[in-house]
Amino acid sequence: MRERLINRRQQGDLGEASAIEWLTRQGATVSAPLGHSPDYDLIAEIDRRLLKVQVKTSTYRVATSSTSRRWSVNICTNGGNQSWTGAVKLLDPERVDYLFALVGDGRRWFIPTRHLEAMRALRLGGTKYSEFEIERGEPIQSLVYGDSREASRIPGPPGECPSGQREHAVNVPAMPTQVRILPPPSNGSRRIDRPKFERTPARKGQTILGAKRRLGIPVGPCTAAGLSIGDRMRVRADGPGRVILERIEPGGDTLGTNELPGLVRAERP
Repeated sequence: MRERLINRRQQGDLGEASAIEWLTRQGATVSAPLGHSPDYDLIAEIDRRLLKVQVKTSTYRVATSSTSRRWSVNICTNGGNQSWTGAVKLLDPERVDYLFALVGDGRRWFIPTRHLEAMRALRLGGTKYSEFEIERGEPIQSLVYGDSREASRIPGPPGECPSGQREHAVNVPAMPTQVRILPPPSNGSRRIDRPKFERTPARKGQTILGAKRRLGIPVGPCTAAGLSIGDRMRVRADGPGRVILERIEPGGDTLGTNELPGLVRAERP
């Protein structure tokens, strides 16, 4: 386990300074709660709205199944002092509006908590949550460890147990299920493959939730919503028997309140 030059509280201070710098440049007035707040670290006033912001930092990277590297950001609270009772406090989207994340190489994210798909840990650096990545800040890796080397290494061969704290849950949060988007109608002679549950006009506009919660969207609603193959989608519940699919627009305004375009509503018949 590598020796740290600063403790984790000081590392968190670097994250808060980075958040204040970015929020201020967005035109926000930033305040900090007096004393310790268990839910948020900063309050940003922008466009006459008060936003509660929790700040997290990470210098730990993990390898994925595709051999790429991701930053593992622990977003739950594990205490931090000798009086800790062992209870883990999960992030509550009802009590904090945004998560600001800063990682070792200076990359930063400003994520609305309503879009978080995990309450314990996130893996950042890939396509997931990429629409909420903001401009890069100052790297903190050398400030924490004194050099530019990474704070962690790819886990060794199967069967070996790496030593040292890994800052994330043993059971990695499950990835969201995939939604298959059907191709749009074609005027040519090219054959369009339809799902087996949409063989006849009698089932037009309907689909069946299959194994592993996979869902094929019928061509009509897909075309009417302006969706195409390759679009990244966000999936959220809208009450019993209703699911909303929203197209994720790259580079969207994370501080906006408008609904994303490309909206498909699915409800139980």
